[in-house]
Amino acid sequence: MSTSHGSINDPLVSQSKQRRGVSAAFKSCMPILEWLPAYNLKSNLLPDVSGAITLGCILMGQSLAHADLCKVNLINGPYSCMLPPILYSLFGTCVHASVGTGGLVSLLTGEQLMKYGDDIEYRTRVGAILTLLVGLFMFLMGVCRLAFLVRFLSRPALSGFITASALLIILSQLAPLLGLPPWASKGGIVYIVIHHFNNMDLLNVNTLVMSVVALGFLMNAKRFKPIWFLRPLSDFKELILLISTACFCKWFNAHLEDDALRITVVGSMPSGLPSFAAPVTMADMHLVKELIPGAVLVALVVFLSSFAGAKKFAMMDGYQVVAFNELVALGMANIVGAFNGSVPTQVGLSRMGIAHGAGVRTQLGSNVFVGFVVGGITYAFSAYLYNVPKCVLNCIIVNGASHLTEFDEAQKLYQFAIKKEYNWKCRMDIVVWCVGFLCTLYFGAFEGILMAVFMSLCLILYQVVNPDIAQLGYKATTQNDSEGRARMWVNRSHVDAREENGILVFRLEGPLFYANVESVQEWLEEREVLYAEETGETYKGIILSASAVSFVDTSAMSTLGEMMKSYAERGVLFFVANTFGQVGRLMADTLEQLEKKTLKSDELKEKLSKCSSIDDYVALINENSEAVGKRMPLLRGGSLCSEQFHK
Repeated sequence: MSTSHGSINDPLVSQSKQRRGVSAAFKSCMPILEWLPAYNLKSNLLPDVSGAITLGCILMGQSLAHADLCKVNLINGPYSCMLPPILYSLFGTCVHASVGTGGLVSLLTGEQLMKYGDDIEYRTRVGAILTLLVGLFMFLMGVCRLAFLVRFLSRPALSGFITASALLIILSQLAPLLGLPPWASKGGIVYIVIHHFNNMDLLNVNTLVMSVVALGFLMNAKRFKPIWFLRPLSDFKELILLISTACFCKWFNAHLEDDALRITVVGSMPSGLPSFAAPVTMADMHLVKELIPGAVLVALVVFLSSFAGAKKFAMMDGYQVVAFNELVALGMANIVGAFNGSVPTQVGLSRMGIAHGAGVRTQLGSNVFVGFVVGGITYAFSAYLYNVPKCVLNCIIVNGASHLTEFDEAQKLYQFAIKKEYNWKCRMDIVVWCVGFLCTLYFGAFEGILMAVFMSLCLILYQVVNPDIAQLGYKATTQNDSEGRARMWVNRSHVDAREENGILVFRLEGPLFYANVESVQEWLEEREVLYAEETGETYKGIILSASAVSFVDTSAMSTLGEMMKSYAERGVLFFVANTFGQVGRLMADTLEQLEKKTLKSDELKEKLSKCSSIDDYVALINENSEAVGKRMPLLRGGSLCSEQFHK
């Protein structure tokens, strides 16, 4: 008897399937293994190379400015844009993601590193350790599938935090823009104006003029874009500004005898490419412990801001970004970058827009080639950065931060909040935005984001413990209730909604579990007392519509069972209608026998097994009420009280 070569039990077939499974797993973890072999040189290479040159030149200027904001050596800015983009391209899923330094993350990094004294070399070394921790935390988040953690920071809280952080960035740069010496600009421009206004006498007029001209150019460079021969002034505005002002300062400072009038320049910088060395040693373990809380928050902000931008562009072009891959990619980018002195890196939203507009087709253009462009510029021209004016770097930071503000988001939230027809919980987002904004502005970026997260968590907990409960009524279709009803059950506040006589129907909007089941009990007790005061009677039945209940736990099931027994002792039937899925199966297994015990006849018990909708249970309660003939009065907590209803 022969066997076919394609038998499912054939060892060769099993090994082939196993190899395909391993290959698919590798490709899901490293998408580059899938898209790189299919790379079309003819159609993709030119747009990728041209886009990479544009992004590399932009990153070169921005990274120098961001390094200044991070309080580390300026050369470590470009160092951060060499290996991290290449590492991201191995694991990332966003085609247009441009990995490099960013203003918001640089502000948080600078706040962390300011604690470590005035020695910039020491701060730079601490910055590499912080980058390593940020990368490790993001990598572990990806491996452990913890992307959901960032959802605790709501969009309004994040928007308020980002807007206030942008203002903090701008305020922190104003004193250097005025040319104030470092010792006189301590504390920032607000502190100077309030406490040491006399320091304003020390401003450098030449630096101020240079700053005004540079800011004017940066803010108006987009006007050159429609003119084809002036378009490079818009696309490469940061790099052109650095080169032109460096040439000017070399000539201008050489002709000034008074050092106090000279425009402060960057000074000497190391030439060549960075060395590869371990960022942390055993002697640095105390620093690791100190940096962990800050690294966690920086990592959350890196992922949240990066993933939001990646999703936006993925939706525009019809592809998918995967949270697992993004976490692993950004984690590996920061881990490897830390070995050559990188500061924490992220996906830049503005650079993604440039990559998309430039027609970049793959991550070779948005990241891999960009890393080589930045490396080439750094290797060839880092020694020529000596005469770059520091105030121009401050101008680049201010210009970038001005695009981060989201006051329009606050305006939308306010317009939503003033609409009284919405539930007050839905209108609380403007309060969350204001808390995130004001706390960040007053306490600083690090404390501000903590307060924003805390506020978001408090709102989540409050909404979970106090779920929305809606009393329902049916919507009649005719003038005569007895003739016909549409049996469309709507909120009792609806103009056409009518109550079923003696029956309370309500809907719980959200999960039912140990944290909120007591709130349901309290709400029912309040409704019973109110109904008794209005009518002098008690309910003959209560129906919970579970159509909006997506989850129920055993604690809630146990409480519902106790409630059924308590109501049955008082002659009140309690049923759960409109159950579905897992919730329906769990309630059927747990509560159906208890429901049957509350009915007075075998005929009604048989009908119970066929009940599912609110109308079915309403009919069942009315039939049971006719069979019993009377009901007992009840009081809050389940005790009898004839005096309450028979005064």
